[in-house]
Amino acid sequence: MEVASDRYALGHGWVELRESGPTDAPVIMCLHGIGSHSAGYRAQLAGLAGPFRVIAWNAPGFGSSTPLANADPTVEDYALALSHLLDALQCERPAVLVGSSWGSVIALAFAARFPHRLHRLVLSAPNTARGRMTGAARDEALAHMLASGNASDAASREAVVDRLLPADAPSQVRALVAPLRDALTPAGWVQAVRMLFSVHTPSLIGEVQCPIDVLAGALDTLAPLDQHALPLREAAPSIRLHVFDGCAHMLKLEAPTRFNAIVRGTAHQVV
Repeated sequence: MEVASDRYALGHGWVELRESGPTDAPVIMCLHGIGSHSAGYRAQLAGLAGPFRVIAWNAPGFGSSTPLANADPTVEDYALALSHLLDALQCERPAVLVGSSWGSVIALAFAARFPHRLHRLVLSAPNTARGRMTGAARDEALAHMLASGNASDAASREAVVDRLLPADAPSQVRALVAPLRDALTPAGWVQAVRMLFSVHTPSLIGEVQCPIDVLAGALDTLAPLDQHALPLREAAPSIRLHVFDGCAHMLKLEAPTRFNAIVRGTAHQVV
C-alpha cells in the first residue's frame, strides 16, 4: 500500500502527515509519542490501509509541522489543532483514534472534548502525565525533562533506544526506532514537555464516552504498567486492558500484528 506524505494549512501554520488507504474509508488517526514522529506508525500505515484510511500526523513542532502559537500550551491546544486537521482532511465520520505515549495524552483530551468525532479510542503505552506535580518537585522535574531534549549524539540515541525497547529486541526493530527522535525540534520539544505538566489523564478518562482499549508492555520501564495503565483503568474500569508480555514501550513496532488486530477491533483478549 502506497504511503503519501502531505501537509495541511491550519490556523497556527502547517501540519505534516503520512497517510494510506482510500480517502472515503473509515479513518484511523494516529498520534505519536514525544520522542517520535509519524514514521513510527509505518506498520499501521502498511497493515491497516485498505479497509481504513490511516493517517499519522507529525504533531505541532515535530518534523516540518509548525509549533503551536502558544509558547506554553495546554493539552487543549493540541486537541484543538487535531480537530482542525480532521476538518481540513474532511473526516466527517467518527474515527478510531490511536495515541501512543505522549500522544495518548492528546488523544484522551480530544476524546473528552470532541466525543462526537470518535468511534473508538486506543491508547498504547499510555501516560498519566504530570499535571498533579507541584512546588519544587515540579520545577525540578520540568527542568530535567526540558534539558533531556538537547542530547542528540549517537550514544544518547542508543541510550534512548535502550529505554524504549527490551534488551532482546530484534536489530530490525532497533533500526526502525533509532531515527524516530530525529524529527524533534527545540521549540516542539519545549512545548510538548510543558504540555505534560498541564494535565492529569486519569482525571480525563472518565469523561470519554467511546470504548477504550489500553495497550501496555509488561517490560515497559518508561511508562510502567502499574504507574500509568493501571491508574487509568482504576479511573475507568470499563476500559479493555491488553498486556503485551515480552514487550516494552514501542508496541506498534514490537508487536505490529497484535497491535493492528486491536486497532481493527478484531482482538478481544483482555486482562
